[in-house]
Amino acid sequence: MFTALFAAALIAAAPAQDTARGVIRGTVQSDPSGLPVALAVVEAGSAPRTMVGMADSTGRYSLRVGAGWQVVRVRHLEHAPQEMQVLVPSGGEVVLDVALELRPIALAAVRVHALGDPRADSISVPSTDVSYLIGHRALGDGGGLDGALGQEYEPAREPAGDDGDALYVRGSAGMLQLVLLDGAPVYAPFHTGGLLETFEPGVLGSARLYLGGAPARYDGGLSYVMDLSTRGGNGDGHSGAGAVDMMAARGRAEGPLGDGARYLVSARTVHGASMTQLEREPFPYQFGDALARVDLPMPSGALSVTGFINREGVRIDTAGPGDGHGRWGNLATSIRWRGRLRGADAELTVAGGRFDANLPQRDSARLLKLEWQQERLRLGLDLASDLGGVRLRYGASLDRTWFRHIASVPEEYRLLLYSRGAGSTAGGYVDASWQPARRVVLRGGLRGDHFSVGQVAKVAPRASATWLLSDGAALSLAAGRYHQYVRVPRPSLQAGAPPRNSADAIRVPTQIAIASATHLSMSLDQELVAGVRLGLEGFYKRFHGLPLKDASISHNSGVDVWVRRTAGEVTGWLGYSLSWGWNSNEGMGTSAEFVGRQTVSAGVRGPVWRRALMGLRVAYGDGLAYTPVAVDGQAEALAGASLPVYRSGNSVRLDSDSPLRGPSADFLRVDAEVSRTWTPMVAGRRTQLTPYLKVLNALESRDALFYRYFAEGGNGARLQPVATLPVVPVVGVAWHF
Repeated sequence: MFTALFAAALIAAAPAQDTARGVIRGTVQSDPSGLPVALAVVEAGSAPRTMVGMADSTGRYSLRVGAGWQVVRVRHLEHAPQEMQVLVPSGGEVVLDVALELRPIALAAVRVHALGDPRADSISVPSTDVSYLIGHRALGDGGGLDGALGQEYEPAREPAGDDGDALYVRGSAGMLQLVLLDGAPVYAPFHTGGLLETFEPGVLGSARLYLGGAPARYDGGLSYVMDLSTRGGNGDGHSGAGAVDMMAARGRAEGPLGDGARYLVSARTVHGASMTQLEREPFPYQFGDALARVDLPMPSGALSVTGFINREGVRIDTAGPGDGHGRWGNLATSIRWRGRLRGADAELTVAGGRFDANLPQRDSARLLKLEWQQERLRLGLDLASDLGGVRLRYGASLDRTWFRHIASVPEEYRLLLYSRGAGSTAGGYVDASWQPARRVVLRGGLRGDHFSVGQVAKVAPRASATWLLSDGAALSLAAGRYHQYVRVPRPSLQAGAPPRNSADAIRVPTQIAIASATHLSMSLDQELVAGVRLGLEGFYKRFHGLPLKDASISHNSGVDVWVRRTAGEVTGWLGYSLSWGWNSNEGMGTSAEFVGRQTVSAGVRGPVWRRALMGLRVAYGDGLAYTPVAVDGQAEALAGASLPVYRSGNSVRLDSDSPLRGPSADFLRVDAEVSRTWTPMVAGRRTQLTPYLKVLNALESRDALFYRYFAEGGNGARLQPVATLPVVPVVGVAWHF
């Protein structure tokens, strides 16, 4: 009897406790974006019976509270808190969605001085940033071969040959961009064939692109400025990485050298073994590059030394002695000291860069050789300090540029033509950044340069304004003016029979002038969600002083759109560029030369079945400028990109064609890759081993470089694609230890 009464009492008490409670649930969002507010704190009730919960990553929360009127408080560090009363029914639930007003916490400015820390820059830039920023830009520029060879000489007029008798190389013929690698000028740093990454991403620490409005510290760069910086090696221990497959090979090593010093080296090459085996013909394309950096700590800062070299080539001439390859490449080095100088952040740079290219050209039975060289030596001092609420940057630079062009007959060790020119520049700049309001940043600068050619001084104002629309969006407006040396056209030079020896060779100076450009750009950079960014930039550029034919001014305008995801298991990018170029004369309207170009690139990489990774990259270009390079004497197809043709009664013409001239063509690159990584222990050390399979689309579609040239009778030539297969499989393995 007693047991029955006790059980009845327990049963009666339990429902009374449960029915006196209810549930409050809902979501917490940010106003005005509507994004979920993760980790928002939700409280209900009053002391001592206060229930506390926290929103998850999607902003959802749920609290079990007592029935009746409850005071609900919602707070988050970056938002204004909210408090409200709700009536909770007994045994029921209330859905309460809360929107918190975004109110970021304003913190005092924090300055960090790390210029003297030799371990401060050992982290590489995300691969998606490199793939889009550098790779997408290189699609429209090519390797720079056309810029070196496309504007120097035009042969005497000959009967026109078939367009198939010319090699077309992508790129802008003026070489008007400024590309710096650790402060050293690099004229053609990009791998153009599309068989490797455009630039080895594992060695870069930062990459900045200015389509307009670059700061005043940059001299030159009429088209755009790209500033690339390598990263320092890992000073904590030695490590290495590499890969080898049926098309290419690469390797990287880094580590400490003792006493705080560290090193980083990398190298890549394209060997084309798979195509040699599949097609039973020598692979006609060549590429290789190498980079080395050493960092040394110093009592007053840090010293870094960087060296870079690359070579690229394609077989053009298949008849006669010699290998018949046209080749081009860079050699660059820089020595940088970074530290403190009289209370200011300082960077002292001594850097040099050299670009050289050569092409074989057959004239009757002779194999002629055209060589082009451009060198630049630069000394710069850049300083930065704070003046009240203004960040002041200022500095000075000395610059010397050399141009050389040589035509010769290698078999006879005979020089036919030699052209040389040089110019110096001395300049200084001041640039100030100021934040007049919490969400507005202004930058203004002025650069002055004295050019030895013509003994003239040029002033280049620069300005930009950035408005922070929200914590994740910024709108920028920038403008600026730029100056640099360019080669100018020459009148016709009559020539008779070819010189009999080098002493009789034609020697003429390379004429140099100063070209100018004015830029105006507007850009939007927005974080859509965590790890995903959207960029939109429009620009207009006006050029003066370029070697244009029948025009005095060149114009360029366009838009650049990109989306990048750098966080999470799935990463990737999508970029699209559209631009227009046209020429005009002062007061005479637009000329007939009009060029429209578009490029698109996309890539995605993420996990698939059983820990495997899959990647896909697509690149497409249409309307891009091409420069023709003659094969076997088809002079009319050159449009100014060949050696002079020496025949009695004909003439040699120097520098006569517009950078806009040349045919247009499109290309498509599609790469798919599947890989899986294992982590075995080797010699007591954890390593990564990654076999992979790549599938490339046919090489005849990837780039106009991938053709073989077969000589025929009558000094003619015919083209044949390197690959007759629709796709090219590539099997390889990568490692990291």
